[in-house]
Amino acid sequence: MAFNSKQYAFSDVSVIILGRELQGFRGVKYSVKTEKEVLHGRGRKAFSIQQGAESVEGELMLLQSEVEALRAAVKAVNPTYKLTDVAFDIVVTYGNGLTAVTDIIQGAEFTEYEKGMESADKFMEISLPFLALDVKEGA
Repeated sequence: MAFNSKQYAFSDVSVIILGRELQGFRGVKYSVKTEKEVLHGRGRKAFSIQQGAESVEGELMLLQSEVEALRAAVKAVNPTYKLTDVAFDIVVTYGNGLTAVTDIIQGAEFTEYEKGMESADKFMEISLPFLALDVKEGA
């Protein structure tokens, strides 16, 4: 069997939110965490490792124009909503064709955002941290 050592470049990544492929995204990261605790019984050695709740969190780095486009999409649903008021799926695809891998981050909600610029800045990059319900890897 042939081994595929394909490594994806940033230019191979696409992100879709609210049915819109983002053109002005500068970064994406997400993690799945499971609470774990070592269980001790009699003696000095651990008896087992117990698992608890699972959580998903991440961050999108977007250009200001992309954030404004998302904000407009949210306002179209309800004029009183802010970016932090809606839940959505984030579809992240690495590569294209037969070697493409797609992850679907389900039920994501932005937790905060901050805008700002300094005198030498040529563009605004905005960090949008999020929480999510699940990640379907290789969907």
